[in-house]
Amino acid sequence: MSKLLYSIAKYGVRKLAENPEVRATAVSFVEDQVVPQAKAGWKKAKPKLDRAKDTAVGAARDMADVARENDPRENPKKFVSEASQRIRDRVKR
Repeated sequence: MSKLLYSIAKYGVRKLAENPEVRATAVSFVEDQVVPQAKAGWKKAKPKLDRAKDTAVGAARDMADVARENDPRENPKKFVSEASQRIRDRVKR
């Protein structure tokens, strides 16, 4: 049943795409509505994404430093304790 509905929808979309008026309306809608909203959303999200990236990179460096200082295979308890403390300290900043 779902395959039949998919085929019908695909046929309908194909027929609409062949119609020049529908295509012009779609292009106009995308240029006037979608593109400006997408740009505004990206402008708003980019600083947060950059901060998240910096935090993730810093946390990875912290974990590598902790692993160099405390071998997790030899003393896993100390490694986890030190790693979690550094993460808590990073979050507080």
